Amino acid sequence: MADKPGLPLRRSLSQSPPLTAGVLLGLGLAVAYALVWSIQELSTVITALVVAAFLAVGLERIISTMTRRRVPRWLAMTILFLGVFLVFCGGIAAIIPALVRETTQFVENVPDYYDAVMSSKLAERFGGEAGLAERAQDVLTASNISKALGGVAGGAASAANGLVWTVTTILLTVFILASYTQLRQGSLRLVAASKREQTGRILDGILKQVGAYLIGALAIGLFAGVSSWIFMAIVGIPYGALLALLVALLDLIPQIGATIGAVVVTLVALAVSPMTAVASAIFFIAYQQLENWVIYPTVMRSAVKVSNLAAIVAVLVGGTLFGVIGIVLSVPIYAAIRLIGKELVIPRLDNS
Repeated sequence: MADKPGLPLRRSLSQSPPLTAGVLLGLGLAVAYALVWSIQELSTVITALVVAAFLAVGLERIISTMTRRRVPRWLAMTILFLGVFLVFCGGIAAIIPALVRETTQFVENVPDYYDAVMSSKLAERFGGEAGLAERAQDVLTASNISKALGGVAGGAASAANGLVWTVTTILLTVFILASYTQLRQGSLRLVAASKREQTGRILDGILKQVGAYLIGALAIGLFAGVSSWIFMAIVGIPYGALLALLVALLDLIPQIGATIGAVVVTLVALAVSPMTAVASAIFFIAYQQLENWVIYPTVMRSAVKVSNLAAIVAVLVGGTLFGVIGIVLSVPIYAAIRLIGKELVIPRLDNS
């Protein structure tokens, strides 16, 4: 007599609760592990997508302003990117002559720097020029030179990789902007039809706040860079154009970026004279107070309406979890979460 066929898998699992729980737990752990592994492996790609989306949302405000005035979207995008390209080329054209001039001055002054170092008291402690040469021979061994060259090669590879991902992020930004309307409509179609109007309103509010934050941050960074350049030109700090660009870029990082830029400029000013370094420290302390208490609140109050306490906490949490990217995106993400709570959570709590 033939054996009876086995019970279907679903029935056998339902009749064995411990087995069912074990299978589901194993599947859950496997899915969680695969998800964590995927995020770790794709961290660079995810970061590029997040930054590109952030930039696209900010630039969309400019494009939408032009489209509301009956400018075709393709023409608005062309005007925007052509303007960005011209500004970038203008900035490079302004920086290169200063960089060449200051590099030439540095090369011409190298013999004077060498003589000053060799005649200093510090050099005398190491036995003068002969003692330093002997110590240099001990340091410049084959293994040390090999390690140094390896570090330089690694740094060059990292710089090349960073350049590739920067170009990739720019291209992703262009593609997201080109399909911005389709992406928005596709996102809303994932929501139930009865909830699409409210979801669309919340989504537009989030995108509006993110875009306003980006434009406000760029304006604040530009003002910081121009102010720093004027100060450095007055007191005679070298490499003023490059340092001003660095200050403007670092100022995009909330709360701590301006401090990092101030430290870098003050260290360069210390090479000019101690009094110049003191003047630089005083200037940046005064400017940071002006930015923190006047410029930043005035610009951001109409954009994302985030208090200073909330901004600091958001920056600390974002920086701890996601590093520099978390610091940059922490304030608009907090504003988005607050908007969702205001539109969804609070009304339900009030009606309960």
